[in-house]
Amino acid sequence: MKPNVLMVEDEAYLAMALEDLLTDAGYHVLGAARLADALEIADHEHVDGALLDINLHGETVYPLASRLRELGVPFVFATAYSERTLPQDFRDCEIVRKPYTHESIIEAVESMLDGRKPH
Repeated sequence: MKPNVLMVEDEAYLAMALEDLLTDAGYHVLGAARLADALEIADHEHVDGALLDINLHGETVYPLASRLRELGVPFVFATAYSERTLPQDFRDCEIVRKPYTHESIIEAVESMLDGRKPH
């Protein structure tokens, strides 16, 4: 059974490329471009892990990150933001910095799902 990865990205072209990359790597992608949609997915679908852009049309993804923690779902931030800009509660989270490579995304998702990174 393919792991379900919640991919939250508001740039359409990037979201399509990430979905293709993750699907080709053997993951089932649950995509969302808006915070409300991502929260809905987190609350109603089985999610094994999440790849989160921080800024979604001017809203931050932190409420979703908090919800995922409550649910015990690991996540990785995929963003141009640095660790220093994260709220204190999320400074232990892995960040894959934009622009990223396909390899860095796959490596981050694999390590997240293997439980090698703290969240």
